[in-house]
Amino acid sequence: MAEFFKTDNKVSIDQTDVRISAENGLDFSQDQTIGIYIPPSVKYFSGKDSYLQFNAQIKAGIDNANGAFATRLLLDPQIGGSSLFSSMRVYSGNREILLEENTEYPSYVSVKYDYSKTDVEQKKRSIDEGCGTWTPANRGTLGTTKSSGNNFLYSPYFKTVNAGGDTARDATIDSANGTNDWSDDDFIPAKITLPLHSGIFAENSKAYPNGLTNGLYIELVMAPIRNLLRQVDSVCLSRRLRLNPLFNGAGTADTKWEIGDAGKQSVVFLEPVNNQYDTQTCPFVLGEKIGIAKDNNDGTFTEIVLSKGKDDYGAVVDKIETDASGKIKMTIGRGVAVETATEIDPATANYFLYSLSLSGATSWAPSVSVSNVEMIVHQISSDNDYEEGQMRKLSSGGVIRFDIPSVGVQTHSTIASDVQSTIPLNIEYSKAKSILCVGTDATIYSCAENTSAKGTYLQQRDSGANSIIDIDMRSNRTGLEGCSNGLSNYSFFLDGKMYPSRPITTKKTTDKRGGIDANYMVELEKSLLSFDIPVNSFEEYARNFVVGRVLAIGQDAVFDGRGKTARLNCQYLGSVTDQDKPSVNLLWKIFTRHVKTLVLKGGNVSVEV
Repeated sequence: MAEFFKTDNKVSIDQTDVRISAENGLDFSQDQTIGIYIPPSVKYFSGKDSYLQFNAQIKAGIDNANGAFATRLLLDPQIGGSSLFSSMRVYSGNREILLEENTEYPSYVSVKYDYSKTDVEQKKRSIDEGCGTWTPANRGTLGTTKSSGNNFLYSPYFKTVNAGGDTARDATIDSANGTNDWSDDDFIPAKITLPLHSGIFAENSKAYPNGLTNGLYIELVMAPIRNLLRQVDSVCLSRRLRLNPLFNGAGTADTKWEIGDAGKQSVVFLEPVNNQYDTQTCPFVLGEKIGIAKDNNDGTFTEIVLSKGKDDYGAVVDKIETDASGKIKMTIGRGVAVETATEIDPATANYFLYSLSLSGATSWAPSVSVSNVEMIVHQISSDNDYEEGQMRKLSSGGVIRFDIPSVGVQTHSTIASDVQSTIPLNIEYSKAKSILCVGTDATIYSCAENTSAKGTYLQQRDSGANSIIDIDMRSNRTGLEGCSNGLSNYSFFLDGKMYPSRPITTKKTTDKRGGIDANYMVELEKSLLSFDIPVNSFEEYARNFVVGRVLAIGQDAVFDGRGKTARLNCQYLGSVTDQDKPSVNLLWKIFTRHVKTLVLKGGNVSVEV
């Protein structure tokens, strides 16, 4: 007879949070290493309920003499505080056994967040992790795509202008009204709490036996400043230009800006579009250098050359106010002239204002520091009988095998002229599940270029007058997100066999004018799901391009890759520049999901992959 009911011992547990500070200091900056030791006195903990906590402080490095003017700055809006760490390692308590390592941590988190996000999750991440989120107050009204990098009214990184009950939203912003040029004093410490994306912590639902590994040592390496900062999208020339403030007139409202010295102006007006209704919603700040670009209405724009003015600085904002007609009026106060051959006439075309604060920077040294670094560990305490039973089993020759989902990382570089690329893959894992290949832009951009998306990789471009959305979309996350680079098709070879049986076409997906390939999306979704990444959004499929291959389908299914050869073949057939022709060299970051086993025996720890 089947045994339907049986008795078993119940284990009572208590749950508490333990606060552990970094052991090598509380304050850290770029390229430094943060070390956190979780002692074995915390015998068990829940990794998914534990998190890292710290304050992040931005310093803008404003230096007008060297071309670095004032502007709002924030951390990456997609992954927030996770972008601060270039790599993560987890050791056993004796710091000799490496349990987990991810040397491309921000790129991995970027893939995970871009494809798993929902509106609710993104809003929660904006509160906890320092990410951005779309808000109605900063929305565009000219048909642009939504931006999570344009929330400058409720940012955790800097003050909101005209905030507080005693100040009107449309109050004049200038030194006479108590507001000085934007400076480091306008940036505030952001309180950030982050999950650690590893198999021991955020990606594991089981209690980790910390006492049996003699504790844990976490090592986080701070990322260099080059890829950390972003300008808000509505001041960038090459992000979503139609999200930027729209030019209304110069000198007086609804008046064209004449060319030459005779047309020198010190005042510009903004159209009441893209939510430009009061001074609080103006994306520019005092001391910001601005430029003007013409929307050619065919998927391109033309930059208007302005003179340097009286002090050779150009059009630098001195005052922001609302005039009697309700339009925003900005005083640039330095007698700036139009130096192009054509006047700026708002009646004949749309002209958008953008920030030039970083475009001419010859020397720019911003920084991001973190302070009060703590690990909040969710401790689980069981009764003494259970713990003593575990120790007796180990002391009498017993073995505890603890499985953790892990990520293997490798890199490989290809050049733009290599139109038939072969990328070797390391799948020497006994329990592999999925592969994700992210080809990132290998070009070394300056911090100013990456922050303002100046001359970086072109992700998308409007196809012409019949498809006008953002005009240009260039990356300000170089090195973090995947570049499609005009990939025409790809195929995986595992142990000499092609998978699937024919190449996967990506020609439409990688066309910068827009498109989608059904088979590619199906393959991507399967590989993400097998990677334990819930697929809730394909919004970033063209801007964070990923090539994936599922190795085992099912919660408990695994693929034994030991002794097997694997490679990814990529073919580039495009020939049209800024459309489907490869344009940058790539650094491929290859992530392999596999199950790693920690073997605990006789006080020793070993790792099986």
